[in-house]
Amino acid sequence: MNSGSRISALDGLRGLAVSAVVVYHAWPSILPGGWIGVSVFFTLSGFLITQIVDRDHKLTRVSMANFWGRRARRLLPAVIVTVTAVVAVIAAVDRNILRDAAEEGLAATFYMHNWWSISETGGYWEIFNSDPRPFAHLWSLSIEEQVYLFWPLLIVMFGLRKALVVGAVVVAVGLTIWWGDADAYFATPFRFTEVFVGAALAYVVKRYSRFKVPGFPALIAATGILWGVFVLGESDPFVTKGALLLIGGAATILTGYSLRETKPNVLVGSAPLAWLGQRSYAIYLFHWPFLELLEVSPFIAVALTLIAAEISHHVLEWPIRTARRIKRPLSTLGLASVVSALVLVVVIVVGPRPPSQQQIAGAVVAALTETTTTTTTTTTTTTSVASLEQESSIISTTSEVTASTTSLPEVETQEKIHVKINPKVAVIGDSVAESLNPALNSWIETLGGELIHEPGPLCSPLWDQEHYEFFAIELEWNGEKERFLVEGPCRSTISPEADLVLVFDHGAVFLEHIDVRDESSMFFPDPDLVEMVLESYSGLLNGAAKADAPLVFFTAPYSFKYPTAEQAMVYNELILEIAEFNNHVYVIDSASNVEENSVRYPRYDGLHFTPEGQVNFVVDQIAPHFVSD
Repeated sequence: MNSGSRISALDGLRGLAVSAVVVYHAWPSILPGGWIGVSVFFTLSGFLITQIVDRDHKLTRVSMANFWGRRARRLLPAVIVTVTAVVAVIAAVDRNILRDAAEEGLAATFYMHNWWSISETGGYWEIFNSDPRPFAHLWSLSIEEQVYLFWPLLIVMFGLRKALVVGAVVVAVGLTIWWGDADAYFATPFRFTEVFVGAALAYVVKRYSRFKVPGFPALIAATGILWGVFVLGESDPFVTKGALLLIGGAATILTGYSLRETKPNVLVGSAPLAWLGQRSYAIYLFHWPFLELLEVSPFIAVALTLIAAEISHHVLEWPIRTARRIKRPLSTLGLASVVSALVLVVVIVVGPRPPSQQQIAGAVVAALTETTTTTTTTTTTTTSVASLEQESSIISTTSEVTASTTSLPEVETQEKIHVKINPKVAVIGDSVAESLNPALNSWIETLGGELIHEPGPLCSPLWDQEHYEFFAIELEWNGEKERFLVEGPCRSTISPEADLVLVFDHGAVFLEHIDVRDESSMFFPDPDLVEMVLESYSGLLNGAAKADAPLVFFTAPYSFKYPTAEQAMVYNELILEIAEFNNHVYVIDSASNVEENSVRYPRYDGLHFTPEGQVNFVVDQIAPHFVSD
């Protein structure tokens, strides 16, 4: 087999892999397991890099520099141009996300994006975050580059066979530490497993020159990967509990099979797939920023990606890769990376910063101090963030708003709710409540109180002590479904020391609930789900009653996402009915004000309040209803 056919065959696999990834990102509901394409890339990289390094038996420090120089020519130009161009575009069109994009771009420039993702991003929060993350896909390139640094050194120091032994230890450590952990997806030692099996294939091919993978095992491997691409979601617990091992093994079998194919076919070596494979790096780099930043059809974003990849291949990548434009790649491209990084650091330093929790809390205190309340209206003079030495205003300077005179006549929310002096407050709810925490905490502190129970993201009423083991939540965002489970209840019983209980169920309760015992699905207001929510709320009622604490529900506003108007209406009627038959239960109809005044209570994704909305919501819709005894 000549090298040309081998390269063509592997290009075909690259083409298939990058196609799966692009379709997954553009139309996630079509290929929920398209992320598997990245795993195939890892295995291919392990095989190819191991062959390249091992075949150069004269490797010295100088030749290692040559190897890294070739890698620099191949990888750095396109990524530097991508990061620089994207940050420049964001600076021109959307400075609100400039600082975050620059931070992520800096992590990508130094190929540390995967570890940055583990330390900085918020999982569930990222799904709800409406701000684009144009560099979110670069974690995989960071893992590859880290492998390119340490794996060749192991081969040179110990020889391939001993290097594989050391690599096996790295794999074992990675699997032990991150097995079943969500961070495993980004952890280099864990993902090195997929690279390692490709490297092991390179050793087998070197040792047994006539080695060939028969067609039947290749068919089984292809079937397994095809099943995963169409079925296995990225958040499935199986992914970090064995699936990546199986995918790496299947990718290795397909790589070994492709080496025997000297004639083009539909899978390996065909012209369209080879074309995609030869441009796979640029396609992977460019497609995500186009999808994130351009408000166009995914078809147009993908078409622009292919055009840009073709231009990059001929104008940027190939000329530099063949050394016609850069004679000293390590020093030249290294300097370019440093300059790019310095520019990003400057952007991070001078770019607009989001309000801190302390600044939000300070704005609440200032607003409450200057608030005067009358019977029918509340004239609120709030403090702009500029006066708090913040760069962007999060609340209006002065506004007049109608007091929360509920549109639900069954409950008289005009009456003040009496709470003890220095109250201990339990806040129950999901991410909407959690996002209010800085402002809520500040109000509670003005009462001389303290927060004794905090809400949590996706904390459904069903995730109480009785039901949490049996129910998962599935969330669909931009066509992609994610399933979430918890290891323990996030709805604990109300502490006897609680003086006030606030309930904000404005999000999670309206999502799809999956009974993991039979995979049945429920949406609010399905009768079974409503019954279990009532059962969960009965625990809150009893706990608040035993603590002699007022239990206060806040009505749920509808949004373009969820809840729908119908869901919100049914839920709000439900909590009204609970309040009607329980003297210690109150309902504050904050929803009507939020729905009617989106300028004063902005919600950046239709559900979660912006910092401005958080401050105004607490000042207008919570604080006026309570008085300390």
